[in-house]
Amino acid sequence: MLVLNHPVDNQWRHDARRDIDEHHRRRYGDAEEHGYSAHRNGRYDSDEDQMAPEPPGPRVFNRAIRSTPLPSPFRPPTSIAKYNGETKLVLWLADFRLACQLGGAQGDDRAIIRQLPLFLSDTARRWLEELPANQIHDWVDLVRVFEGNFKGTYIRPCNSWDLSKCKQKSGETLREYARRFSK
Repeated sequence: MLVLNHPVDNQWRHDARRDIDEHHRRRYGDAEEHGYSAHRNGRYDSDEDQMAPEPPGPRVFNRAIRSTPLPSPFRPPTSIAKYNGETKLVLWLADFRLACQLGGAQGDDRAIIRQLPLFLSDTARRWLEELPANQIHDWVDLVRVFEGNFKGTYIRPCNSWDLSKCKQKSGETLREYARRFSK
């Protein structure tokens, strides 16, 4: 606060801001005790406005993951298909992690985890967004949480028992049967 202390007609002048602040204190009480603090230009805001904004990303990731900067240079994977629950999760996560590491995210899994939501299909992304906050702190937590949900959803390859049950249907051509058998 600037105070002008120079004599004019044997009187000391001062900044009017002091008088206004005193008037506010008398009229409204001390704002500090109510969780408010003075800011520039005498404006009062609550302490919650001064908190750092929440970093972007799913709340299931802890704050450290959501605020991890991406390495420079970093190239996100372009050859990884979005995960939709139909492939074996552990293999897809290993491929995703390797592709991110080759793109420049080496040494810190937090940057890789932060990229994950961009590579999930709509249903998998929605599931991730609905999880409780701060469940995933590292790669081990990520694998545990994802396996718990998607372990039973992927399409497993057939075994010999399944193949023995595969019979040609009536009206099915040999070519159609061979294609279905190969699948």
